[in-house]
Amino acid sequence: MRTGPVLLALAALAVADDDTGLLVGRILAATEPADRKRLVDALVAAKPDPREVARLFALGRAYAADVPTGWLERTVTGPDGKERDYLLFVPEGYDPLKRYPLLLDLHGGVSRTPAPDHAALADGDGVAVYAAQKGGFLLAIPAGEKGAEWWTDVGMGNVLGVLAETKRLYSVDEDRVFAAGFSDGGSGSFFLALAAPTLFAGVIPLNGHIGIAQAGGLQIHLRNLVNVPIYAVNTTEDQLYPSAAVRPAMEAMKGLGVPLTWREIAGYGHDPSYVPEEMPAIAEWLKERRRDPHPKVVVWEGAAPGRVRWLAVTALGERKGAGFPDVNPKLPPGRVRIGVLIDQAFEGPGVRVEEVQDGYPARTMGLEQGDILVAFEGEDIGDITDLQSMLREKKFGDAFKLRFQRGAETIEKEGRFPDERPEDAFRRGKPSGAIRAEANENVVDVRADGIAAFEIYLGEPLFDLGKPVVVKVNGEVVHSGAVAPDLRFLVEQAAADDDRTMIYLARLKIALE
Repeated sequence: MRTGPVLLALAALAVADDDTGLLVGRILAATEPADRKRLVDALVAAKPDPREVARLFALGRAYAADVPTGWLERTVTGPDGKERDYLLFVPEGYDPLKRYPLLLDLHGGVSRTPAPDHAALADGDGVAVYAAQKGGFLLAIPAGEKGAEWWTDVGMGNVLGVLAETKRLYSVDEDRVFAAGFSDGGSGSFFLALAAPTLFAGVIPLNGHIGIAQAGGLQIHLRNLVNVPIYAVNTTEDQLYPSAAVRPAMEAMKGLGVPLTWREIAGYGHDPSYVPEEMPAIAEWLKERRRDPHPKVVVWEGAAPGRVRWLAVTALGERKGAGFPDVNPKLPPGRVRIGVLIDQAFEGPGVRVEEVQDGYPARTMGLEQGDILVAFEGEDIGDITDLQSMLREKKFGDAFKLRFQRGAETIEKEGRFPDERPEDAFRRGKPSGAIRAEANENVVDVRADGIAAFEIYLGEPLFDLGKPVVVKVNGEVVHSGAVAPDLRFLVEQAAADDDRTMIYLARLKIALE
């Protein structure tokens, strides 16, 4: 169901239609981009004092007290224009004058699970239960599905839409926003830390695999995780992502200085039954985590423009190999794979091929999308569980027979699993860039490789616009001088971020040869 816009106490901000406070309040209340643009234009045209505008955005909304609490069923419209349900939990006794931590809990089986319901939550990963019952958290549970997996543009847009809706209606502590999840939800938490590090105080991936974050096209660079604390758990007997298979990536993260807590728990498979015993440590970790909205040091690496806090990379350039070696650990090969993605909506018997992957037997055997695998080594395949059980009996280098249906035709072919060899953890192929920036008393010292242009967002407490700003890139001064407040940038960025703790008075654009 839909709910109306948040009720603003506009009288506390202003008394006239052209008042700065009223316009700021209306910008924060606007839900349509066209309305927001019109209001931004009006505020800029009024030419108020930028520092007063910054102060008002830092105050934020005046939230209503008479809002629903408890478990709420809501909807959000994703970037694909589709409405999807989500669950929101608001603690009883909600006080709009307080700021509440928010946990975004991502469910597993994202390509096949419908919108989660209360029964699914009761059997969930345990972190959500803690947040709702004991932690005093606002809790949002988005719904993922085929075409809106967490690591796709649509899936991430859906999650961030839920975050934005919650911030409009309830007083979220922007410095205590977390993402957590089990299985696909854990992999999705890794993805959010990589793709949107500005937003999160920490992520809690349980029995996930960071490599899944590349399924939607993201080129993974572990250095980007330096910005987000991580509490990760993997189990030794996990049939999908055993801890031994993810250990090299975890060790590489630690070597880069990623703020990582990794727990390797013995004796459990791909199920969250260990979480109650692990929950006290996770709860303590949550209590101690708070995002620094203005860190002195930020690090970014990627294959497409991106942002972390006060630094935004706007264009990539040629890499010269200076100071940022590629970190791409070798992973053990894990279990044998035929090399197909399965249509999770197909009810059987057999399993239907959704996609054929390069580098695996399926490609050389000529399998095609829509083929239905019906027998392996002469045994009937009832569903994906049957096929997984059969594959566990095979080793690298083994030959096998596979029977499948293509339309009305039944085909049987022989294949062979490749010899065992370590694999790169993450795919490469796209040019990438890396940058590290450190701010100290209006001096920004930057080390960059493969970066053609970037922007520095200037705001308190890191920067004083009453003094010159100096930027050095790889030891060379590329800017030195005063930077004036930029009212349009201030208003547009504050409206886009909708974050009371990150307000910027100006932007400094740096272009490199």
